Amino acid sequence: MTSVSASSISQLAARAAAAFAILAIFLLAALHVAQPGLGAGDSMISQYAVGEPLGWLMNLSFASFALASVCLFVALAGQVKSILGRIGLFFLLAAVFGLACGALFNMDPATTQQSEMSFSGQMHGLAFMIGVPGELLTVLLLSLALRGAAPWKGMPLLIVAAIVWISLVVMAVNLIGWMQAGANGPAYFGWPNRAFMIAYAVWAIVAAWPLAQGERAAIAA
Repeated sequence: MTSVSASSISQLAARAAAAFAILAIFLLAALHVAQPGLGAGDSMISQYAVGEPLGWLMNLSFASFALASVCLFVALAGQVKSILGRIGLFFLLAAVFGLACGALFNMDPATTQQSEMSFSGQMHGLAFMIGVPGELLTVLLLSLALRGAAPWKGMPLLIVAAIVWISLVVMAVNLIGWMQAGANGPAYFGWPNRAFMIAYAVWAIVAAWPLAQGERAAIAA
């Protein structure tokens, strides 16, 4: 493959990554209008796909997140040469797996006991356990690997990555506190859950943007 064709593939993949990330955000926002009965404060986004006529929109949103991630992998694979970047790409593939499983397998209703979970519910739980750490480590490691390369200098990769991490920490603290209180009282874990996914999509757009514009750089350090 010539450098010209490799550059063209990278640019096309980067543009697709940004487009799918934007679509994922749009679909997630549309669900808040299509299913207003599900409180955004006390529900995880996965619950949009459970027992609702428009639940397929959540599956499509997860699929868009997965496609954005795999396209970003293709765009960056020929650019990232450092060990740190390569490890980041590995975790990006883990995020792809988790997001794809989230699209294919719906969670069980929130009241389902663990012993009564369906295969789909178990797979969705596995998707969460693999996909979320994958997203967290992807944004951290790739942001560190890309920050010194000319196309990404001055771009807020690390700032958006920090928002991803902070959103998950806030979600976890709120969710644990709510569960310790016996699932009673006001719940706010749903908002940081949504912020986490939106911030991840924004990070993918920021990471893909220079390559989408046709810039090239091999990150060797």
